[in-house]
Amino acid sequence: MFKPMASVFTNHQIAGHYRAIERAQKCVVPFHFEIQGQEYPKPKPERNWLRRLSGTSSEKYAMVELTPTKVVLWSPEGRNLGEMPLSAVRRIQIGAIRCHVTEGLDPRHAFRATIFVLTDSGNYYFANSDMEVLPAICKFAHEHQVPVEDPLRLIPLLKVGWRVAAVTLHETYAQLVAHTGYPADKV
Repeated sequence: MFKPMASVFTNHQIAGHYRAIERAQKCVVPFHFEIQGQEYPKPKPERNWLRRLSGTSSEKYAMVELTPTKVVLWSPEGRNLGEMPLSAVRRIQIGAIRCHVTEGLDPRHAFRATIFVLTDSGNYYFANSDMEVLPAICKFAHEHQVPVEDPLRLIPLLKVGWRVAAVTLHETYAQLVAHTGYPADKV
């Protein structure tokens, strides 16, 4: 019988918000990332002039914040859902999943970055629409001595830029994911 592992995140909010953490332990959940002040994907400029003047945003999304000492999950409303010390992270695995397979679609929009955070007490699965988050996570992890796995060998591919890398990834995705556990079809 499947029994979910205990979470490493300390819960700061009511029990209902804890479901975001539970969901991230069971399936890939879309989250924006903030790594040392840089957001992935970059926020779109606010179109509403009143919100621009007040400094607020109409678009709200869940966020994973990586700091030198901890990992924090934020709700779309800006509430702290939970946090864990960075030292609890044993390994990070980065990858990509194909989410759209349509002829004529720009390959840059056909993939989502995947970030799997592995800890002793559970694993957390995140997706992000900005593939540039992967090199940023690798750099952050290297600076803080967190091991990174790259089973699809994306980091060397992303060094040439996402515009060029997307075409190569689109053409070779089936070969790259063979024997890795990543789905070869779109999800």
